[in-house]
Amino acid sequence: MKDFKYCIWYCPDSNHPWNSFTNRFMPHLSIKTNLDYSTAINLFTKIKKQDIEVELDRLMCGEDKGFHALFYKLKPNDNPPPWWPKNPHISFLYKYNQRINQCEVHYLYSNMKYKKGVLKHLYLVKCSGHFSKWRVLFNK
Repeated sequence: MKDFKYCIWYCPDSNHPWNSFTNRFMPHLSIKTNLDYSTAINLFTKIKKQDIEVELDRLMCGEDKGFHALFYKLKPNDNPPPWWPKNPHISFLYKYNQRINQCEVHYLYSNMKYKKGVLKHLYLVKCSGHFSKWRVLFNK
């Protein structure tokens, strides 16, 4: 099972419509992944919380060592903060050792009516083991 170690996520409000499309995790932009604890804490405390409007662009599937993801790439941000990731995307579906199928892609593509969102909440998340067991350690 893929271990992402400690991760820093930026998420919309819990009542944003994107939350209804995930399978038991918060829709999120991964700022950084695969961090050790001290690096994660250090980076998390340095990032200044701000509201960042994002817009979904292209729906994509990805796979890494049996970890499959369905996500939307984001349209370019005109004024990204210095910590903005290289390939920003919002994740919506995760699976292990099973490809994302056409029905899942079609469902998300056809039902995603809200292409814009505001990222407001920063989380430091321990992302080890099954994604349904990942846990938030800190938030701001």
